[in-house]
Amino acid sequence: MMIFLDIETQNDWTGGATFSLKELKISYMGVIDEDGKEMDFWEKDMPKLAPILKGASMIVGYNIFGFDMPVIANYLGGEVNYLPQLDLMVAVHRAVGFRPKLDDLTTATFGESKIGHGADAVRYFAAGDFDSLKKYCLEDVRLTKKLYEFGRDHGYVKYYDRSGFVREVKVNWKDGEKLPPEESGMLSMF
Repeated sequence: MMIFLDIETQNDWTGGATFSLKELKISYMGVIDEDGKEMDFWEKDMPKLAPILKGASMIVGYNIFGFDMPVIANYLGGEVNYLPQLDLMVAVHRAVGFRPKLDDLTTATFGESKIGHGADAVRYFAAGDFDSLKKYCLEDVRLTKKLYEFGRDHGYVKYYDRSGFVREVKVNWKDGEKLPPEESGMLSMF
């Protein structure tokens, strides 16, 4: 079964702070399977995540090669980086020559925006506002899933070019295709 995921961290990695992916701790992770079933994983739940990742036919996310999977590896070991994965950001980056934000793709493609920013999730965690943290993360997973499905079904997604114009880019996100992390060049992004 294909799964879609996104993680949020306890540590603030935004705002130009110097950090290492090995220093980041998961606050919350949202997972949605291809049938729409939502699953919650808090930091303490990471051991329960391992069989779900290993049993997935494909793990789909946005910037998972450069962020999510390396942070998950802090808990489950580096072999998780080599499970079947599709990083939508890497696929679009290869086609357009820059790394667009998820929000820019979803807004241009089907008119839906994210409900916040990564720094909001860190603040939610620090404030103990776990309901807002969960809502923010799961919404990102829903948008990622919807973007994947749109691209799979239509063969393209839309994005804003560097001048702010909406453009289309062809994508080929068929089930079973992947780009291994070592070929993506994204693991050393930070």
